[in-house]
Amino acid sequence: MPHRPDVLELLTDAHAEAERLAAAYEATRDPERRAALAQELVAGLERHALAEGRALHPVVRRVLPDGDRLVAAARRRWAVASATAQELSAAEPCSVAAERRLDALLGQLREHAAREEGEVFPALRVRLRRRERRELGATAARCLRATYAG
Repeated sequence: MPHRPDVLELLTDAHAEAERLAAAYEATRDPERRAALAQELVAGLERHALAEGRALHPVVRRVLPDGDRLVAAARRRWAVASATAQELSAAEPCSVAAERRLDALLGQLREHAAREEGEVFPALRVRLRRRERRELGATAARCLRATYAG
């Protein structure tokens, strides 16, 4: 039987992928490559937010005592990170503005991942059975594979 990752595994992997894309952006000075990486990062963040909104946030609200607060805070942080990602995508790829946006975005992404992986995910592992996490993982996987028309 193929491995069916649970929602927490998938979202942790998505955090690592965002980190990888940001590191690749930092590592190149090729403007075309940077522009492509910025677009890939923005699209990945949009898919990640969709996956969280459909698979993670409803269950956080349902099973964690402070779930409403956690989801509201995550959505506020997402709005800031989304705006930063759009600014990065719009900036001249090798400019000081792009470097600043990337630094800001990396900080926002790391804060997001640390909060989820350190606070939310451990609590969900205790409260959700593996089967439910896998079912939620299937929903998250569909969102993470989604494509956007623009």
